[in-house]
Amino acid sequence: MWEHRTARVNGINIHYVIQGQGSPVILVHGWPEFWYSWRKVIPALAERFQVIAPDMRGFGYSDKPLSGYDTRTAASDIYELAQYLGHERVALVGHDIGARVTYRFTLDHEDAVQRLALLDAGPPMEQLGPQPPQVIRERWHSYFHQQPDLPERLVEGNVEAYLRHFLRDWSINKYTFTDEEVSEYVRAYSQPGALRGGFSYYRAAAYEDPPHWLADAERKLSTSVLYLWGARRARTAAALGSDPLEAWQQVFPKARGKHLGEYGHFLQSEAPELVNRELLAFLSEGAG
Repeated sequence: MWEHRTARVNGINIHYVIQGQGSPVILVHGWPEFWYSWRKVIPALAERFQVIAPDMRGFGYSDKPLSGYDTRTAASDIYELAQYLGHERVALVGHDIGARVTYRFTLDHEDAVQRLALLDAGPPMEQLGPQPPQVIRERWHSYFHQQPDLPERLVEGNVEAYLRHFLRDWSINKYTFTDEEVSEYVRAYSQPGALRGGFSYYRAAAYEDPPHWLADAERKLSTSVLYLWGARRARTAAALGSDPLEAWQQVFPKARGKHLGEYGHFLQSEAPELVNRELLAFLSEGAG
């Protein structure tokens, strides 16, 4: 069974879950998630690897400082955690915001990344370009979360209703998450500073991250990459006039991918068996 631990990195306390032995694999969640979103993945991967699932700063049971929510700092937290654990090279798996963070990790520490798997997220540059109305409607929360103070004021006291909306709305199977599972998310996001921490990533995405992404827009990386997506992401890409895999191949020419089927955003919760099978096959190719 996994263990809960805390590491002091980059001047803050990062909570993480660890299980298994072997080559290290770090799982990086998105919003509205924390380590718990990988609960159906950790045991399967831990049969072959040492699996590390941290709560990023501001999320879950890690510290929630007032700053440091730009993608570069968040990626540095994960890199420093790997160093703290004695790992010079790691495999990374990122979902949602975690995909951006693991991509940034790879840009900044390419030699430290053995393999990279990305789940249901588009390249950051995609969101810096024109957005058609149907995509804006889908991503309304991004613009809401970017507003100072207001989201915290409106969501506090209504955390359960707010999170349940996303867990259900972004899933094809509307009953993927049980009441008990939803309560775990509510407990994590009801902590002091947790709403601010999560929303701060969206504010940084609007005001701090763009110059960094633009500076690296032409970089191509030789990292081996697996991209997994479902029907929801396919529809978003079609609205943008792009192909989900080809978008990532612009920066990762070696990227390969798979459309998993009629699934929504939370692939690791909606289709854990498929996700685990694809991740195990991909990660095992690069394992010692």
